[in-house]
Amino acid sequence: MSQQQAKFRGAVLKAPFIEPDSLQILSAASKKSGGIDQVLRRVDLAEELSTWSKNPKLATVVLGSLARSSRPGEAARVLKLMQEGQVQVDAFHYSAAMTACARGGGLLWELALDLLHDMPERKAIDAAFAEALVQLRAGSHSPRELSTVAWAAAVLGVSKSELSDSVAQQAISQIYNFQVEELLLLAWGAAAASVSDNGLLRVVQNELASRLERIDVGDSPEDAFEKLVEGTLGVIWACNFAGVLNDSFLASARRVMRRIGLAVDSTCANGARKAMFSPPSSDGQTVQHGSGRSWFAEGESPQCEPRVILDLSDRLVIFKPPGWEVADQHAELQLLSYLQASLGSQCPILGDATHRFGFLHRLDVPCSGLILAAKTYGAYYDLQVQLSAGEIARDYLVLCHGWLPPSRLEINLRVSWLGEQQQLPASDSWAPKDKTTAAGTQVGQQGKPARTLLKVTAHASGGHAAQQSALSLLAIRIATGRRHQIRSHLAHVGHPTVRDGKYTAAATFQADLACCERLCLHRYRLAFQDATGTAREVLAALPADLSDALAQLSGTWEQLRDWKEYTPIQR
Repeated sequence: MSQQQAKFRGAVLKAPFIEPDSLQILSAASKKSGGIDQVLRRVDLAEELSTWSKNPKLATVVLGSLARSSRPGEAARVLKLMQEGQVQVDAFHYSAAMTACARGGGLLWELALDLLHDMPERKAIDAAFAEALVQLRAGSHSPRELSTVAWAAAVLGVSKSELSDSVAQQAISQIYNFQVEELLLLAWGAAAASVSDNGLLRVVQNELASRLERIDVGDSPEDAFEKLVEGTLGVIWACNFAGVLNDSFLASARRVMRRIGLAVDSTCANGARKAMFSPPSSDGQTVQHGSGRSWFAEGESPQCEPRVILDLSDRLVIFKPPGWEVADQHAELQLLSYLQASLGSQCPILGDATHRFGFLHRLDVPCSGLILAAKTYGAYYDLQVQLSAGEIARDYLVLCHGWLPPSRLEINLRVSWLGEQQQLPASDSWAPKDKTTAAGTQVGQQGKPARTLLKVTAHASGGHAAQQSALSLLAIRIATGRRHQIRSHLAHVGHPTVRDGKYTAAATFQADLACCERLCLHRYRLAFQDATGTAREVLAALPADLSDALAQLSGTWEQLRDWKEYTPIQR
């Protein structure tokens, strides 16, 4: 059990018991801040559990109240007590507990997935959803129940066409009663379930498109549309992932998102849009290839400072050197600080954490490569739609262990982010510079869908002369953007990235020094559309350290040297 799991589980076990006969009080108390604490206390639950055994819906009331009040610890505790008390736990109970955890934040959500996976046997989860199917067929259910069951089934890796069809049948008949966030859960669950199309995603898109067309943005602040924005982007992502994204729905979403972004821009006092970056210094150069392509020349990438490669009026692409973090404040060197120093108050979004400071994605600290960022809210929402619709291409060059078969073209496995772990003692010389180990990203049957497209461009050998290691050079494109997706996916299939301190053994990490001093992963290409709809392509050659590392390898060096001529992966 990881330290994060132990910490979370400890908090769960310390969660107070629920006083008998408190169901109505609990339901009322959970609706106001602090009220629930007056109800939760340590008492014997035997009598209450006995009542729940006869009527499991009473437990659903409690878990539903805890979900609405975003109390994941208490919800998980109730679920555990039900199992210990041999109360039948069904999919509706799981769904309510998971909803509470999801509302508690990303880390709680991921820990809850692991907790739910660890507590029952796999057959218990399957049995719970089999019972849910019986209940679905026996009567009608609310939008909240239907959406959370669909979501929980997908996340827990339950893929049953009968269950999905039953949810779809009831949801379609009352789709107009679903809140936007419920439509999001419904769509995400349908897309992640990987079952045959039952028409649900088409109906969800039509319903949401109808609502979008009725929206009057005006000069209203963006927070008035927070749920609409999140739900719309989520539905776009789900439908694109499932391969059923509707053009008319996407067009409606794009128009509304653009209007919302422009409305937010209009409320910013300092909304100047002109570029204020200094031209590249002599240690780097931006080379233009036509109006749509920018190329950062090989060997010129600076090792100590970021550099803007493409600077448009409302968006930009910046090169992140290894050792720099984008914006999470876990490392000394912050890409955000660099942009803030360059633009100052000219771009208010750079000071807005609720909009990710304008960044469209992240890149791990040890990695190098291109980052796309918005300078205005209008650009941010436009790019978010492009990202959700799969219109932004992110291509990587990766050196991994072993000779990966050229026949391997895709890794399609679910992932769960388990978070950072403990500090390592300074004596552990093999540790990464941040001196931490990490539970990192777990690959398995449960979690968020993740898809990595790849092509083997070369096989080579490297390392100590006495003990050469088989290596593969890969061109990779991510169809989803999960944290540590590439690294965890490659490690799971037995080909971890060279010099990866999180997903390789200590001995391997140390031995990799003979090949390279840092993680061999570089994002070399971004492709997207600018504000006029013109296609833009930005490329950044390997930094000197990775270029030198490849030069030391033996084998198919011609292929290694000519990696930049590689045609990007086609989806």
